[in-house]
Amino acid sequence: MTAPRPDAWVARAAADTLCGLFAARVERTPEALAYRFYSPRRHAWVELSWADAAERVRAWRAVLAAEGVGPGDRVAIMLRNSPEWVCVDQAILSLGAVTVGLFCADTPPSNARTIVDSGASVLVAVKARWADRILAKHSCPELRRAIVFSGEVVAGSRVRSADALLAERSRDAVAPAGAEPDALASLVYTSGSSGRSRGAMLSHANLLYNAYACADALPVVEDEHSLSYVPLPHCYERVVNAYRGMITGATITFCRHPRFLGLTLARTPVTTLVGVPRVYERFYVELNRWLKRRPRSIQRLVAFTIKLGESVFERQQGRTRRHLRHLLWPILRRLVARRCLRLFGTDMQYAISGAAALPYPVARTLVGLGVPVLQGYGLTEAGPVVSVNRIDDNELDSVGIVLDGVETKVGPDNELLIRSPGVMHGYWDDEKATRATLSAGGWLHTGDKVSRLDKKRLYLTGRMKEVIVMTTGEKASPEPIEDALCLDDLVERAVVVGEARPVLAAIVSCPADRLVPVMKRLSLDPNLPASLASNRLENFFIERFARLLASYPAHAQIRRVAITTDRWSQGNGLLTPTDKIRRRRVARCYARDITRLYGRRAPGEKADVSQNTNQG
Repeated sequence: MTAPRPDAWVARAAADTLCGLFAARVERTPEALAYRFYSPRRHAWVELSWADAAERVRAWRAVLAAEGVGPGDRVAIMLRNSPEWVCVDQAILSLGAVTVGLFCADTPPSNARTIVDSGASVLVAVKARWADRILAKHSCPELRRAIVFSGEVVAGSRVRSADALLAERSRDAVAPAGAEPDALASLVYTSGSSGRSRGAMLSHANLLYNAYACADALPVVEDEHSLSYVPLPHCYERVVNAYRGMITGATITFCRHPRFLGLTLARTPVTTLVGVPRVYERFYVELNRWLKRRPRSIQRLVAFTIKLGESVFERQQGRTRRHLRHLLWPILRRLVARRCLRLFGTDMQYAISGAAALPYPVARTLVGLGVPVLQGYGLTEAGPVVSVNRIDDNELDSVGIVLDGVETKVGPDNELLIRSPGVMHGYWDDEKATRATLSAGGWLHTGDKVSRLDKKRLYLTGRMKEVIVMTTGEKASPEPIEDALCLDDLVERAVVVGEARPVLAAIVSCPADRLVPVMKRLSLDPNLPASLASNRLENFFIERFARLLASYPAHAQIRRVAITTDRWSQGNGLLTPTDKIRRRRVARCYARDITRLYGRRAPGEKADVSQNTNQG
């Protein structure tokens, strides 16, 4: 049964484009609070109403129109999560132009390639040096102007100050050019985990359909406050948070950098968190680290609370009966669960997890503490959301029920195929890739394997090419194993390898501050690089991993481990902007360690242990 929609909602009939949606929202609640963000310039939190945001959009529309931006032109945005990102996006769309999102943490060569590939004529960026570094890597001949907020601007260059341009055009009034629903709205470049990124062409109709479908599927929250921290160039964040917020009238608090995420959650009344599994995994690890420092009685009390909370959750889902012990839940939730959630958000009413698989123990802990976590599934090419669990029909081991309007079927090798109004028009300037991804009838090949379709609920088993085939003939999917390894509080990241090898091995990245005490207990010198390759340290991890993987078959156990204290990040190219690991790059970076683990490579063995994956 669909919950009644508040009067503040913008109905589907009120808008057929994204810029029309924004205009309808402003007209509906002009004085309502739209955005909150921390301004480093002012050293204070700033709040914007929808009318304030509309005024900012008007100013940016005048600036971009003066730069010659018109229908069909591409404009690149390289800003951190902020109201400015959304306002520039809306100004671009209102001119009939196309948004191209750039990740601030990406490398200059990668961003330069995106600008060149998309043919962007204008770049809006935070810092002048970011634009300079991009132009130093490539001349970007079609880029007429780079508009920046800070840094030195050289007279006569293509770089101009945003503040100066906004002041210069503050009185100009440029009428919106408007756009057709099927007109191209955004080029969303895939994260590149499967190689070089490609621009998915998404129209106003694609993105608007997906935003409304998500709004209908997710719970209605009165006075909703959502937190935005997933980079806005990612389609998932834009649709589920920014555009859905325009439909529901939610207030969005922007977290400008991931390092401020914990602080923002603790100090902001967030009711809804749209996130990726990593943030929930970090909470799980930190909670367990905190518990280890507490008396055994506290550990048992928290474990009992989580188990009871999960039982209450299952009863609310209609899968179990009411028990007498459930009467304890209101007390334990207030006295125990809320304390455990103090750094995560005690006002949280539900959380959404997408972009990758959420480990079951993490989901169980969250629901056990009273935070329903709704796991979903999607991909950029689908606009992006395909499915999500519902608040009253939530199975933690699935990626949810498909959205209204989404059709699914199972193709060869159990590949999931989908068709919906959100599916992209194709890849920008790449007809070959488009034909390989979109088949006759508009079916999108997701590249994901589905175990079964049960009443339109999806259960995924991994990527089509993410299967390690060992010399024993056994096969293993690395993702679930890696998820399990990352639940160890010593492990920050993990990659499983073993293609054309007899057993599985893991490359694990461990924070030095956590690893040093362990090495000292093992009588190893933390200052000696050779200590990381010690058999004692490797066996220590193998034993820990065996406990984590106790339910896995013998061939899926980790038999060898390479430990590093290197931090994997976007800066060193080992993570994508959406926090996914680039498997091939990790394998290349630690090729010597892999060779050491397996000994001298036998003739005919594959050199690249992960060459059958498509994860970077």
